[in-house]
Amino acid sequence: MTATDFERDRRASFRRSLTSGVLWSIFVGAVTLIFVYPVSMIVIGAFRDGLPSQSLPFTLVGLRDAFLAPETWQTLSNSVILVLVCGTISVAGGGLFAWIAANTNVPGRRLLTPLMAINLFVPPLFHTLGWIMLGNPQNGLLNQLGRALGAPGAILNIQSWGGLILLMSLGYLPFAYLLMLGAFKNRDQALDEASAISGAGTIRTFFTITVPSVGPAITGAAILVAVLIFQSFDSPQLIGRQAGIYVFSTQIYRYVRDEAPAEYTQAFALSLVLIVLVLVLFLAQRWLLRGRSFTTLTGKTSRRDPQELGPARWLLSALIVVFMLLNLVAPLFAMILGSLQPIFGVTDTGLSFDNYVRMLTDPLFSSSLSLTAWLAVIGGFGSIAIALLTTYVTARRSGFLKSYTSFAVWIPWALPGIVLALAYMFAVLYVPAFRGLYGSALLMTIVLIVATIPVSSRIAEGALAQLSPELEEAGRISGAGAMRVLVTIVLRLVIPSFLAGWFLSALFISGNLAVPMLLAPPGLQPVSLTAFQLFLNGELSSGAALFMIILIAAAVVLGLAALSMKLGARFRSRAVGETASLLRITP
Repeated sequence: MTATDFERDRRASFRRSLTSGVLWSIFVGAVTLIFVYPVSMIVIGAFRDGLPSQSLPFTLVGLRDAFLAPETWQTLSNSVILVLVCGTISVAGGGLFAWIAANTNVPGRRLLTPLMAINLFVPPLFHTLGWIMLGNPQNGLLNQLGRALGAPGAILNIQSWGGLILLMSLGYLPFAYLLMLGAFKNRDQALDEASAISGAGTIRTFFTITVPSVGPAITGAAILVAVLIFQSFDSPQLIGRQAGIYVFSTQIYRYVRDEAPAEYTQAFALSLVLIVLVLVLFLAQRWLLRGRSFTTLTGKTSRRDPQELGPARWLLSALIVVFMLLNLVAPLFAMILGSLQPIFGVTDTGLSFDNYVRMLTDPLFSSSLSLTAWLAVIGGFGSIAIALLTTYVTARRSGFLKSYTSFAVWIPWALPGIVLALAYMFAVLYVPAFRGLYGSALLMTIVLIVATIPVSSRIAEGALAQLSPELEEAGRISGAGAMRVLVTIVLRLVIPSFLAGWFLSALFISGNLAVPMLLAPPGLQPVSLTAFQLFLNGELSSGAALFMIILIAAAVVLGLAALSMKLGARFRSRAVGETASLLRITP
């Protein structure tokens, strides 16, 4: 190599290092601006009583008053009760169903996973509104049936502590089930057989052998479900507020929207308490599992034969049927029937499609449908794209980049949608250059994307975990830069997962209520907010028709997702073949 060639290579290496440094600096800056900076407004807002656009001094008075207010401790008490009761029911029920599906011979067990997946991707607002139409004390379908059978009053009041606990327990059970299913499938059932040989019965074996062997999965599911219940907004807003039950998210919304003037300090004080509670939950999980070994799979052959339960299996089958009726069939039936009634609860007016015609032809409602479609498409794409990029960094990088990115992307997990919306609202008002975003559809879209990234990240993690780093190393050895490797190898191989994440993120965005409640611009309301207002105004039939249109569209989207995944799998197979050829010819 001549001196000229050496100098040329040195300059090229310097340019690549400089370009890489600039790109990574831009990446860190963008992550900070999108995730970290808005959340810092929670801390600032707790020490300033007013909007950031106002020149107000920092003070501890507002924070002190917030923690001395009885409402703060009542909210904390209500939230903890819901977490303990609903979390216990959800995790216990999800674990039981996971054990049934993975380890037993219960008839109908194969329906559990598809049923849980459907429940997971149905918007929570649909589930809540469906149960309101079933259990409303005045004209709920179940109460109408009870009166027809001679009941003196309402047989179910869904707008109560009992109704809220029932609804939230059913709603979060699918999360717990899917989180624990893999652990139950992978455990060695020879452990149960050894327990039975030792004389232990099925129940004793279940609690002394089966449950302890999947401890990490159970505690992980319990932590996540607790966080989700702390974050919940739809059910507490629609059901809890009617019964005077305020939790973190609804009390924060009340401070910001229902009080005049808005009590921002109290809202941010509750947000800080919520963040601390979430951190305590994660630390508690690590403390509970410290020093324990949960190895149940070794190099030896593991048994996978279903456990024979005898006559008890029919009782568990009935439990599956009851869950399916309560969590899917009953609210869906109420929603369909209500959407066909001109006036909900009035049975002698007949059934018609007038509500659907009105939703599709009225400019107000048709614009709401169009806005939701655009938000879902654009927001879903942005969510999975950011999730894929940040997950790629945490999976392939080390040191500061990995740790900082992982921390930044974790932030949305710890905050309810209403708190995220409030943090971003203060973030754009704090900087004069950003104030033009306040009250815009762009700000609402950005926050919807950020709120959905935790879901998208789980899909991205699964996709990237299947790719060996050797594929990317082969591209770099062949002279391709980092960006070209990312685009031509990584993205081509994760196309099926990317498309699935896009569609599923779109579904979550279309059903999000918390963010639009605070950030929707005047005259631009997505379907979730429009349906919510219809139900508040007593137009249950119109709201049901609007949601049924969204559900039908979601079913079409899921069908397209399945088709696109098949097509994407073909592209992936082709890309794998080309990369394998590259590996064979690389010296």
